Amino acid sequence: MRPRTIGSAGSGFGEWLLQRLTALYLTGFTFWLAWCLAVNPPADYPAWTQWFGRGGVRLAFALFYVSALVHAWVGMRSVYLDYAKPLWVRALVQLLTIIGLLALGLWAAQILLTEAVA
Repeated sequence: MRPRTIGSAGSGFGEWLLQRLTALYLTGFTFWLAWCLAVNPPADYPAWTQWFGRGGVRLAFALFYVSALVHAWVGMRSVYLDYAKPLWVRALVQLLTIIGLLALGLWAAQILLTEAVA
């Protein structure tokens, strides 16, 4: 008979690895962005939009947004599994978190797509 897992302990290696990989990308992106802005800061809004409009920069920002959302979901889900004991409370906070993260993801997509068209 298999022992019953409690909380996020049953989630396993996949979530742990996903959390670490997204953390690595978020850290690397932050250092890259700081370096880019320190070495050659855009002087004005047109320069910023020109820099942001490049494909590689846009892709790096898109991966940053996705990584941040995934990182937040995995972390918050683990907290909810460990500390939100009544099932209805856990379901409610997970639903609210999903709605919030989806809203942020749609906002990020709007930013990326609006600037691509302009």
